[in-house]
Amino acid sequence: MESTKIEQRTTFEALAPYFKQIREWAAFTILVPLSVMLVMWNQVDRAVLLSWLVLMLAGTGARYLVASGYRRNDVSFENAHLWHLRLLIVQAYMGFLWAIAVFLMHDLESPPHRVFAITLALILGIGSISAGAHWLPLYYSYGLPIKSALAAKFVLLGDVAWFAPAIMVVFAILASYGLARKLNSIVRWEIRLRLETADLADQLKEQSRELQNAIRTKSRTLATASHDFRQPLHALSLFVDALKGADSRREEKFIFSRIDASLDAMRRMFDALFDLSRLDANIVQPEPEDFDIETFLIQLKEEFQDKAGQRHVSLRLHTQPAVVRTDQVLLERVLRNLITNAIRYTDRGGILLSSRPRQDSVLVQVWDTGIGIPQEAHERIFIEFQQAHESPHEDERDKGLGFGLAIVHKLCSLMGLPLDLRSVDGRGSVFSLSIPTGDPARMKQSSGKAIEPEWQDSGHHILVIDNDENVLHAMDTLLNKWGFRVTPVTSPTEALKLLPDQPDLVLSDLSLDGPHNGIEAIQMIRERYGPELPAIIITGTTNPRQLQEVENSGLRMIQKPVRPSLLRSFIQRQLASPTGVD
Repeated sequence: MESTKIEQRTTFEALAPYFKQIREWAAFTILVPLSVMLVMWNQVDRAVLLSWLVLMLAGTGARYLVASGYRRNDVSFENAHLWHLRLLIVQAYMGFLWAIAVFLMHDLESPPHRVFAITLALILGIGSISAGAHWLPLYYSYGLPIKSALAAKFVLLGDVAWFAPAIMVVFAILASYGLARKLNSIVRWEIRLRLETADLADQLKEQSRELQNAIRTKSRTLATASHDFRQPLHALSLFVDALKGADSRREEKFIFSRIDASLDAMRRMFDALFDLSRLDANIVQPEPEDFDIETFLIQLKEEFQDKAGQRHVSLRLHTQPAVVRTDQVLLERVLRNLITNAIRYTDRGGILLSSRPRQDSVLVQVWDTGIGIPQEAHERIFIEFQQAHESPHEDERDKGLGFGLAIVHKLCSLMGLPLDLRSVDGRGSVFSLSIPTGDPARMKQSSGKAIEPEWQDSGHHILVIDNDENVLHAMDTLLNKWGFRVTPVTSPTEALKLLPDQPDLVLSDLSLDGPHNGIEAIQMIRERYGPELPAIIITGTTNPRQLQEVENSGLRMIQKPVRPSLLRSFIQRQLASPTGVD
């Protein structure tokens, strides 16, 4: 908590009981001036005495009203300053009246009355120390004027005999001032300690609550993930068993297509988990560039047009030329997820992809007339494994994993793009992104579609390092089938012993048995054959620290399970590049 707020709370807590005491001691504070009037009735001019009494009673009443108003208004430390100021003004007023009384009652001929006046002044001055323990300004405004008036009166009498009492009163003022400060310091220290302890307790409670929520969320996530991962795995095991008893090539072809679909579902789950892990590890960093949003959206519409048509859903585009500045690749992932969701959850009507220029931004929206999202699910759907509804399309129900919108939310936060959702359950949804406008002068000129490098195969030597024998044998079989020479090993030490010549490419798992991981294994191989040797890390980890380590190494990374076509494309690019970097 800020130091200013701590001081405000401390003052508030210190004065709260004093306001209560004012109300409880109201009768006593009235009796004191009344007793003074009775004692001095025949010693002081009665008109002056009665006027002073009326003023004193008015001050006492005002102080009581301030205390009562304080209680009725349920004052908090944020708005207590005004009430403290009111109390201070009334207290200073009362101190001033008592200081006047000291001057009025000291010029008395009766020694007993003079002693009464002096004693009363000292008692009131010393008694005000308790008020100073709550708040020092109360002592300054009440006790100091009374005792200062008494010391001044002693001096003004002009008799040397009164100088000694005057000096004694000055010492009493100094001693009571020091005592008031000491008591106030102790009171405020105790209050600060109590408040800081309470704040720490509240923080611990909040952290405990967050931890419990995180544990519950993790448990639900693991339960949901376990179910979602088991579904395609279960289907895969059934299809493999059915394949053993297939009666015809046609049946085998059908079963293989279903096996491929189950594998694709599992790959999509792992891909999404890997994407989330990279985002959580802060590996993905936006690279803003200026580009035409109209051309960008036209390409997306053309890509998804056939898929929407297969669902008997129209996909329309409403846009106009405008230059925006953001990460084009990450924005494409965001809109791909939003359009895919719109198609998945729309069974009638259509989908509209639109962009509208605004003052300093372009509003990009994805509209659909689908099943909508209930209001209570608007925040939940951006959490992993959370879905508001099942897809109305039967063949899409196992494809909604609850990752898409979580990735969208994280990517938008990463790019600093405000993401807005408006939806009515049963009527449709609209997701809106506000993208900063760009500078047309900074737009990159595209020379058309990039030319794919020529396929590299025969004669190339690939070193594969993996501690899993099954994976190693599978990679060996696949790469040999593609026409490569393969050296499969389980460790870098084994590789350095068995390599017949320099490999053209190293494919290494990240997690290996022994003291070295995949990054270190590649470094060992490069120490022998040179730092330009192309290499790829293949990993199934989602650990943010390990992912960051791979990112920092500068090596290309592929996540497991990897599609053979993607692996082949990576190999092709690495072999076609002179330095192993595409």
